[in-house]
Amino acid sequence: MRLHPARPRGIPLLVLSALALTTAGLAAPAAAAPAFTTDDVCTAGASDRPVGVYTLAEIDDAGVGIWAGGGLTVTTATELEGRVVVGEDADFSGAGTLNVGTAGGGGSAIAPAGGTDMLVVGGDLATAPNLQVGLHASAGGNVVVGGTITGAPVGTESFNDRTAPGTVRQGVGRDVALAPYSGLPGLVDAIAADAAQDALPVTPKDGALTVTAGSRYTLTAAAAKSLTRLDVTGSGPVLLTVTGTDVAIPGLQHVTYAGERVFQSTQYLSSHFLWSFPEATQVRLGTNDQFPGTVVVPGTDSTLTLATSTNGRILANGEVAYTGGAGIEHHNYPFAGPCPSTPLVEEPKPEPTPEGPNPGEGVTTPPTDGETPAVEEPGEPTEESTPAAETSAAPGPDATPVAAEQDDAAPEGGLATTGASVVVLGVVAALLLAGGATILVVARRRATS
Repeated sequence: MRLHPARPRGIPLLVLSALALTTAGLAAPAAAAPAFTTDDVCTAGASDRPVGVYTLAEIDDAGVGIWAGGGLTVTTATELEGRVVVGEDADFSGAGTLNVGTAGGGGSAIAPAGGTDMLVVGGDLATAPNLQVGLHASAGGNVVVGGTITGAPVGTESFNDRTAPGTVRQGVGRDVALAPYSGLPGLVDAIAADAAQDALPVTPKDGALTVTAGSRYTLTAAAAKSLTRLDVTGSGPVLLTVTGTDVAIPGLQHVTYAGERVFQSTQYLSSHFLWSFPEATQVRLGTNDQFPGTVVVPGTDSTLTLATSTNGRILANGEVAYTGGAGIEHHNYPFAGPCPSTPLVEEPKPEPTPEGPNPGEGVTTPPTDGETPAVEEPGEPTEESTPAAETSAAPGPDATPVAAEQDDAAPEGGLATTGASVVVLGVVAALLLAGGATILVVARRRATS
């Protein structure tokens, strides 16, 4: 299955028109959280919001800022901006003050809407001494936990509306808590596969690497470990795949995009970058600095250890640990590039439309001579309509499908051969009765004459 429409080699990637962050339609059991699609992971355009101190989140994000399928441990981070979804247990007990959903200090102000689920945990949650969810949203953020909550109470009040705190639900079960996010592991796999497709091998020289935007690249683990400077020319998404099972990028300190350094107020340029580690069981990033871009780690047996502030999305099917550095933060910047066009949650399939009505269910107009019966579909039928099944050959004028013969001869109301037989039998019976009555009258006249 192709992950998105094929493109000729050598042509820069096209940014998908997928900014449908609030249109996912299925309601989920977990506090009215929507069902997610790839549109909620990627975005149609790059963000231009600098990191700053915002008292009110200004852009509603229906996506997932952090996905940690195998569990999440936080000891050194102070804020995790965006919706945080954890497949197993979440342990925040080693942190001091931790803001989730919205930033407590500097952030992108791209966050879940007030009153929605901002922290979702499939297993148990051990809270931080001061855990705030949705502090700078328009209303408080909700917490949904499949198991139990231990530690200090979770704060869910919004700085902007203290009369509308979020809800805290625990013991709902893992399946219920994670129902809207059941497709996330598969999506992570698909994004990693897509990032590696037709990727060009590159190697830093003296720790420096220059690439052109709008392409995919691949580095070995050894090459990535030596990386200290990354310069991107042109514009468009940049997808970097790092091979190897044990990967560390400890010293990437200087990153530029189109001649502008990605740092502090220009962290929004991180939305152009995506890093994928498809083979890794261990990934370690940064040393108390800023790491730009969405990070994708598909291995369920993997551990992603972050000793740096992150800027993008964190999408990991294994464990995630913010356990290095000091006062590090996650700033939520959706990736402005291609995502596979597969939904995260499979929508219910509509019941098949019957080829013809059942008796008593209404009246349909039978096809006129020369028309081919077709499965009903929205819109006006045309004379060229053919059966929807791809494996069925369209019948010619002299070859009507056997299954359709009865419908073709059916009068309005859905009666077919059976109804016609009843009419014939009735006519015959009436003729016999009329004949018998005539014979009886003649016989009586003869007897009286």
